[in-house]
Amino acid sequence: MRQTKLFKGLVDKLTNRSLNNHGHKIQKYGTLGLIILVAIPLPGTGVWSGSLIAALLDVRFKWAFPAILIGNFIAAILIVLLSNGVVAVLTS
Repeated sequence: MRQTKLFKGLVDKLTNRSLNNHGHKIQKYGTLGLIILVAIPLPGTGVWSGSLIAALLDVRFKWAFPAILIGNFIAAILIVLLSNGVVAVLTS
């Protein structure tokens, strides 16, 4: 997509933003950093961002895929626990 005029600016912007915000942390902590990045349930993190950063940093698929999968499971558990807690507070 970077080679087309239409998407070049968008791809460059996303690439630079992702690497500037999260890239150094992933390089420092490796697979654990990728798990943590994906597990944090906030905007700008998650599976899509983790996949983008893993691809840009040339993380091998056999390391990136399990890390992203584990991070996604952790994020799902956190969201379920948080939403159940909020519902419990509102209904009591």
